[in-house]
Amino acid sequence: MSVSYDEGLLVGYRWFDAKGQTPLFPFGHGLSYTRFGYANLAVTPAAGTGATVGVHVTNTGTRPGTEVVQLYLGFPASAGEPPRQRKGFKTVSLKPGEGADVAMSLDKSALAIWDDVGGGWTTAPGSYRILVGSSSRDIRAEGTLEIPR
Repeated sequence: MSVSYDEGLLVGYRWFDAKGQTPLFPFGHGLSYTRFGYANLAVTPAAGTGATVGVHVTNTGTRPGTEVVQLYLGFPASAGEPPRQRKGFKTVSLKPGEGADVAMSLDKSALAIWDDVGGGWTTAPGSYRILVGSSSRDIRAEGTLEIPR
């Protein structure tokens, strides 16, 4: 028996994003009895390759709730990667009107791609899109991270 993996990296939400398809329930989608607002996205480059991503999340609804804050990374076009990939998430439980700062790290491995020619992991130089939201399609804050040559 032979199995072919023709989809490559485009599996699940990555395929929907690459093909411009709208799924009924996006990756990371959840239901809540309250609402959350995102503000003040900060992308702080780390020594070497990587960054810390911070965002302020506020429960703007009338009930207590828990939000799963998701971090997606969009690679430079030259990398040949899917449009965005989830690289982290944090949960935060908040009462109505309460807010909290949420921080997530992007380390060197989160930015690495496999180089078929060189036979190893590498980081593509260029502008990376930093996307934070409550699902793969509900992006609430965007920023950039520049990786020099």
